[in-house]
Amino acid sequence: MNFFEQQKRAEKNSKLLIALFFAGVIGVCLCVSGALFAIVSYGETNADYHSSIISRYGFFKVTVLPFLVTLLIIFFASIYKISSLSKGGGALIAQSLGGERVFRKSANTNEIMLLNIVEEMSIASGVPVPPVYILEDESINAFAAGLGYDDAVIGVTRGAVTYLDRDELQGVIAHEFSHIFNGDMKLNIRSIGILNGILFISLIGKFILRSLANSKSVSRGNKKNNGAAVLMVIGIALYIIGLIGVFFGNLIKAAINRQREYLADASAVQFTRLPSGLANALKKIGGSDSIINSANANEFSHLYFSKGIKSFLFSTHPQLDERIKAIQPNWNGQYITPKPITYSGKEIQKTEEKKKEKIVKTITTAAILNEINNIGTITYEKLNTANKKIDKIPQLLYDSTADTLLAQFIIFILLLDKDEKIQKLQIEIIARDFFTSDNEGALEKFENIKSEFKNISRNIFLNLIQISMPTLKTLSKEQYLKFKNTIINLIEADKNVSWFELNLKYLVLYPLDVAFRIKKIPHEIHYAIRAIKFETEIILSAITYSQFLNDDKANETFIKTVKTFGTTALKYVPSKDISLISIENAYYEIQKAKPLIRKKVLEMAISCLKDDGHLSEQDIETIHALCALLHLPISI
Repeated sequence: MNFFEQQKRAEKNSKLLIALFFAGVIGVCLCVSGALFAIVSYGETNADYHSSIISRYGFFKVTVLPFLVTLLIIFFASIYKISSLSKGGGALIAQSLGGERVFRKSANTNEIMLLNIVEEMSIASGVPVPPVYILEDESINAFAAGLGYDDAVIGVTRGAVTYLDRDELQGVIAHEFSHIFNGDMKLNIRSIGILNGILFISLIGKFILRSLANSKSVSRGNKKNNGAAVLMVIGIALYIIGLIGVFFGNLIKAAINRQREYLADASAVQFTRLPSGLANALKKIGGSDSIINSANANEFSHLYFSKGIKSFLFSTHPQLDERIKAIQPNWNGQYITPKPITYSGKEIQKTEEKKKEKIVKTITTAAILNEINNIGTITYEKLNTANKKIDKIPQLLYDSTADTLLAQFIIFILLLDKDEKIQKLQIEIIARDFFTSDNEGALEKFENIKSEFKNISRNIFLNLIQISMPTLKTLSKEQYLKFKNTIINLIEADKNVSWFELNLKYLVLYPLDVAFRIKKIPHEIHYAIRAIKFETEIILSAITYSQFLNDDKANETFIKTVKTFGTTALKYVPSKDISLISIENAYYEIQKAKPLIRKKVLEMAISCLKDDGHLSEQDIETIHALCALLHLPISI
């Protein structure tokens, strides 16, 4: 199942989940409305009393109004919870479970192994490298959290890092990456939000009961006491109805999640081609446990790699033996008692020896168009290639990606102009804010990194950027705005924006703008190319012109491309009519298209890139920048 099929499946599952929860919410609202009506009319023997209540207060106030008020309360409580989780991204969930971010420069050897695996998975799949959090829990478990791969994080318990070997840990991480590709994380957050809305009804009932318990107005034999009694019954009713709603909501959540776990297991085996790795990780859980000791563990129970709470009825995961047999049908039923594993630096180096092979690969337009159908997938071959790509990065540069100041320097150096006069001006711009007394030795570090760039080829620039991104996301907002302003000034230093500078701007600043909540990923509202006709013309024309710097030649390639894709209604836009602002506006509008429409735009853009069928380093950078803007993970 490719990325686009997964997205359609995720959308279908999301609609099913929302429909089931909506039915449950309607049921809760009807129960509340019915309960309030019953409480008001309780104790009256007159057969006409019900009709007299309706005539006295009106049908709307007695029945419809309580229903609508309950519905609005659940709706706003759900929206509030979804919004708060969305704003914090996956990091908020990891932190609420007690997770601590792990950084390469302060990590132990076991944690470095974990970070290596996550980086390899990210590069192999073309998604941004997610931050990694460690939960100080001796159980074996993991999770992926966030709205999408842009803000995803990977959480791993201390037990998983301690007791799982490299193959087992790789299987677990591959399982979590499959949740990212399958769109499960957004579904998880929505279900958490809706359950919170239903639970809020119960909390209102609890609040009423607590208020009455603390009230001094419950004296005997007066009207105040009668009113308090009615309120008490209402409080009890709301409390019970809310809990019943949450009960059935959890059953729905658990049933849907169990099927997704089988799919994630199958995907992980497909990614790694090593069934024993994932199977042995599950066997070690059987030989120990996966229960997470956190006050918030129950709320996020459906996120975990394995069952994280002690519950049979609400179990969000299939039984361990069923999962193991699905991977290894001939399993003998024996679990594994885990023992601590401690990697030395030499052992880490030994496990990475396969990265020493050279990558010799000519990327053609045909090959990359074929790769689009495999967007968002990881293969064994891609994992091997990712290993080798990382190994090609000099150690100094690789270590620098883990330091917030040095990661910024890497991006600055990528933007330095070949012209010495312009480069001198650019270094003065950097010095103004970064070579200060607060950053002792910054100039020397900058020069060391700069000199290291003489020993590398352009084809590792993208990997450097990708590995640096998690570190850059740890900047404060103030630091990021200074970093962003410096990048813009470096780009504008020569009064001309090159295509490389434009690509780097989109590869670095756009995802960071999203991470720092400066920009939002727009909702998908366009279902056809015709809805974004003008914007598609702008982007395809600009990309084609960048290849030839000649409108006539660019127009020829443009016409050939649109004929191939059956979109002849698209017309070439001359370079004089295209500005940076128009390109940015066009990208923003195309982001609102459905995934298959964005895929078509990407395919046409690649076809426009080279008439000779081969892709240069700049072409590959352009494709990655386009994918970053269109939220399509790609690995080439």
